[in-house]
Amino acid sequence: MKSMMKNILRYTLLITVMVATSCTNLDEEAFDVLPADVYYQDKNSVIAALVRPYEHAHWCGWDGDRWLLQELTADQFVWTQKGKHGYDDGNWIRLHNHAWNPDQGQIYGSWTGPYQGIGQCNILIRDLTRLDYPTLGLTEADKVRHLAEIRTLRAWFYFFLLDFFRSVPIVEDIETIKPQSTAQEVFAYIEKEIKESLPNLPKNARSGRWDQGGAASLLVRLYLNAEKWIGTAMYTECAQYAQAIIDGEYGTYTIDPDYKGPFRSGVKGYKSPENIFEFPHAKNIYEFGWMYNAMMHYQARYSLDNDWGGWNGIHLTPSLDLNGDELPYTLGKPYEKFADSDKRKQPFHTTATGGEYEGFFLIGQMYEFNKAKGFGYDSTKTVKGTEEWNGQPLKFVDQVGRFSEKPNGRWQEGSHVNTGEENSGVRLLKFPWLPMSQNLFQFNAAPEIRLAEIYYSLAECKYRAGDKAGAAVLLDAVRERNFKAEDWDDQSYEADLSKLTDDEFVDELGREFLGERHRRTDLIRWNKFGSEWWDKPADAADKTIFPIPNQAINANPLLKPNGAN
Repeated sequence: MKSMMKNILRYTLLITVMVATSCTNLDEEAFDVLPADVYYQDKNSVIAALVRPYEHAHWCGWDGDRWLLQELTADQFVWTQKGKHGYDDGNWIRLHNHAWNPDQGQIYGSWTGPYQGIGQCNILIRDLTRLDYPTLGLTEADKVRHLAEIRTLRAWFYFFLLDFFRSVPIVEDIETIKPQSTAQEVFAYIEKEIKESLPNLPKNARSGRWDQGGAASLLVRLYLNAEKWIGTAMYTECAQYAQAIIDGEYGTYTIDPDYKGPFRSGVKGYKSPENIFEFPHAKNIYEFGWMYNAMMHYQARYSLDNDWGGWNGIHLTPSLDLNGDELPYTLGKPYEKFADSDKRKQPFHTTATGGEYEGFFLIGQMYEFNKAKGFGYDSTKTVKGTEEWNGQPLKFVDQVGRFSEKPNGRWQEGSHVNTGEENSGVRLLKFPWLPMSQNLFQFNAAPEIRLAEIYYSLAECKYRAGDKAGAAVLLDAVRERNFKAEDWDDQSYEADLSKLTDDEFVDELGREFLGERHRRTDLIRWNKFGSEWWDKPADAADKTIFPIPNQAINANPLLKPNGAN
């Protein structure tokens, strides 16, 4: 298998070289390419080629720039500068304050990343179309399915480009430089590719492969955001596909009764019935590594039982000011937006050997993992800081400020993106990093599409149509698992429809999909993206799309700036 993967990597080097300049500068020389007629020798080589773009897709969605643009430009996450660490040329301050520019690296990465995936898909579609499947131990039906999978995957890559930039080139080969298509044309292309592919996909395919449920869910996403993406509301179409998915027309899925279930899928062989499409992981094969590193403190390994370092970068935006009072903003404050009775709000802790755990957050005093019991924390051993709180107990706070430098009861620098400390901010453990000593670390899958998203999308369509009661039923069908029975009546929307307002709907989207690369798109759809929140004033201009990167424009003379700032 290692030999096969080396061959795949050699074969796909051409893709990387030719699309790294945004599918525009296509005259580079490829130095190490395995020709298709040499590579495709049997069924295994076809399958190995087929799954290669999926690996890039995981990286594209859950590793770096695309996640950063979706979450660090929104109200729930921030990468604060912590003393001498984390300034990073001001990148995170600009993203938080909506002050980016066409040269910002994360914007260029969010252009090239999807186009690299599209390039891989284009070459694979060309190759598979030419192959004689029966001579390789496969059927013509296999060929139809494989092409449908890759066309769907290619359409998924285009979602990033449409959402981030709107007007982009539609590229189906790597030999031709293309001008931009309009947002309407890109939207129509995505819609066509998915609709034509959907009937040729299976139902309930194995994890990490597109099937009918996944493709139909992409149509739900497309139609839910159509009003912002192309100026035409398509909530009726969104509701039709969402209802069909819920009714089982495209496969069998159910809401996981365990609030942790969708995020521990993959651990010890568990497959959440809620996850319509997920990227599977396995230690030393493909891991959730970037998310861990970006969010976890250098010392988190002692609490979580692993040997990783972490970058101590990203955390939730603060809920409290320097004096411990709740901030006055409507948006942001994600930790405090969870009710105290919400099971998810409790601090993360393992509750038994074998990966059982509770809670989604690291907050308060950090203790070492209890190695004697094999779970939980050892309350006699505090984890110590290494920077501002060097040698002192490490305690995460829902605040941002230079508390270690407090002179005469005052903080001179205030609470800003550049005034954090090593203990600033609540850390997200929604994606559970479980004990390495029990061989559970980095086995949890990345839940790209959950049935909960389909319920919430249908609820939003009903809410926008004036059916608040229908929306409440759908939301509560997911939310009830987050509370004990004795606490539920106080939380139910059905029990009190007056609770379900526009602001509450936006807050509930934030709670349910925290950290799942939804937030910027959701805020834009609800006309909230330009609002003020912690350390960010209201936008003076429209910031709902990103500028075409200067590097891309320099590489392709047919590209024009899109008018974004």
